[in-house]
Amino acid sequence: MISLEHLMLDYSRYMMLLVEPGELRIIVANKIVEKMLGYSEAELLAMPITNIESSLQDVFYWEDVRNGQYQDIETQDGLYQCADGSMLTVTKSVKVIDHEGSPLILVQARDVQNEHKAEDALAQILSQLRATLESTGNGILVIDWHGKIANMNRQFSSMWGISDELLLEGEEADILEFIAGLVAEPEIFRMRLQELVGNSETEDILSLNDGRIFECRSRPQYLGEHIIGRVFGFNDITERKRAEEALRDSRDELEEQVRKRTESLQMANTQLLAEKARQEELIRQLEETQMQLLQSEKMASIGQLAAGVAHEINNPIGFVNSNLSTLQEYVDGMLALLAAYERIEGLLVNEALQNITHLKQEINIGYLREDIGDLLAESLDGLQRVRRIVKDLKDFSHVGELEQQSANLEAGLDSTLNVVWNEIKYKADVVKEYGGIPEINCIASQLNQVFMNLLINAVQAIEDHGRITIRTAYDEQNVWVEVEDTGKGIKPEQLGKIFDPFFTTKSVGMGTGLGLSLSYGIVKKHNGRIEVKSELGKGTCFRVCLPRAG
Repeated sequence: MISLEHLMLDYSRYMMLLVEPGELRIIVANKIVEKMLGYSEAELLAMPITNIESSLQDVFYWEDVRNGQYQDIETQDGLYQCADGSMLTVTKSVKVIDHEGSPLILVQARDVQNEHKAEDALAQILSQLRATLESTGNGILVIDWHGKIANMNRQFSSMWGISDELLLEGEEADILEFIAGLVAEPEIFRMRLQELVGNSETEDILSLNDGRIFECRSRPQYLGEHIIGRVFGFNDITERKRAEEALRDSRDELEEQVRKRTESLQMANTQLLAEKARQEELIRQLEETQMQLLQSEKMASIGQLAAGVAHEINNPIGFVNSNLSTLQEYVDGMLALLAAYERIEGLLVNEALQNITHLKQEINIGYLREDIGDLLAESLDGLQRVRRIVKDLKDFSHVGELEQQSANLEAGLDSTLNVVWNEIKYKADVVKEYGGIPEINCIASQLNQVFMNLLINAVQAIEDHGRITIRTAYDEQNVWVEVEDTGKGIKPEQLGKIFDPFFTTKSVGMGTGLGLSLSYGIVKKHNGRIEVKSELGKGTCFRVCLPRAG
C-alpha cells in the first residue's frame, strides 16, 4: 500500500526529490518528477542527483554536500536533464532535513520555462506600450482604482508643465492637485479625476487659466472583467478652437452678408412677382374685356341679324296673312254660293242633275267643305306662331338698346326659352315657377344673354333626360331668377373656378369657358350677384340676384 506521505508527495505541484548526501543517490521522487523529466521511478531511484542537475554550479553544490557541507537554497534557477536529452528550466529550493539523526537533502523544483517566456513577452509588450505612449501626440495619464498614478508619458508632463522636482518626488496627490489648479474650473476637473470605477467613456473640454484649451477623453482600464483604473487622454486643441472661432466669425459674417443679399433679392423678387401678377391681371382683364367685346359684338350681330330676319319675314307674313284672310272670305262666299246651288238641285232636269252629282262625287265635295276650313285655320295659326317667334327674336335681341330701361325679366325668360327651345325640347322638361316679379331697370338684352347661357349649361349638364326648373321671386330689395337642373353636378373643388375665364367642366369641343365668366361680368355691372349650389350626381342651381332699384 502506498503510504500517506508518499501520496501527499505525488499530489504536490512541485517536483520533489529526497537525496541521500553520502552517495548523492535519489531515494524518493514523486510522480510529477517522472512526468516532467520522463524517467521511470526505478530509473530515478538508481541514479544520483547529479545525473539530473548537471550545471556547473549544481555540480559544485553537490560536491560540497558529499564532503559534508550542507547549505539551504531558497530560490535558484537551474537546468534539469530530461530522459530524452532535452533541458528543462526550473526554479528550485534545497532544504537540509534531519531523519533519525541523519541528514537528508529535500529538493523542490518547478518548471519556469513557460513563465520566463511569458515574462519575456510581457517585457516586450511593456516596452512596445511605453514606446507607443511616448510616440503619441496626446498626453496620457493612467490612474489606478486607488487613485494613484499608474503611468504617464512625457507628452502629458510637458503639456501640463510638471516640473522635474515634482516628478522626482513622486507624490501623486501633489501632481493631480497641480494640474487641477491649472484648469479654470478645478472642482469639476477634480471630480472627473476621481471618477475611476465607472464603465462609461467621458469627453470634456478643459479651459486652462493661461488661455489654452485641452480636450480630455477617458475610458476605464480593465483586467479581465474588472475595472482597475482609468486612462485619461489629453489633446491640446487651442489652435483648432481658434481656427474654428475664426471660421465661425467668418461664417457668421458671410451668413450676414448672404442674409442681407437674400433679403435684397427677395425684396426685388417680390416686387417682380407683384409686377408680374399685376401684368397678368391686366392681361387677364384685357383678354376678358376683349372676349366680352367679341361676345357683345357677336350678340349684337346676332341681334341685328335676328331683327333683319324678323323684318324681312314680317313683310311676306303680312301680305300672306292678308291674302289668307281675303281667301277665307272668298271661300266662305263660294261655299255659301255652293249651298244655294245645292238647294235648287231638285229643280234641274235629270241629265243636268246627273252631271252635277257626278262632278260632286269626283271632287268629294263633302270632304272639301269640311277640310278647306281646317286648312285655312291651320295656316292662319302657323302664321301667328311665326309672328310670335319673330317677336321673341326682337324681344331677345333688343337691337340698339345700350341704356337701362324698365323690363320684365319673366318676359325675357320666356323669349329666351323660345329662342333656345330647339336645344332643350329633346333632353329636358321645363317647369316654370314664376313668382310675378316686378319690372326692374336693366339692359334686358344682356340679361337675356345670361339666361340663355344658364339654360344652355343646364341642358348640357343633363346626360339622358331630365328636368329644368325656372323660378322667380322677389323681396323688398331684390329680385332673383333661379335655373335648376337635374344634371351631373359640379365637383366641390371646381366650384371656385367656374366663373374664371376659359375654365370649363365640359368635354373638348362642348364649351369655351366664357359663358359663365361673361354672365358674371354682366350681373356684376347690374350691381347683382350669381350664386351657385351643386351636388355631384344630383344637379346644380344657379341664382341671379339683382337689385330692384337698378
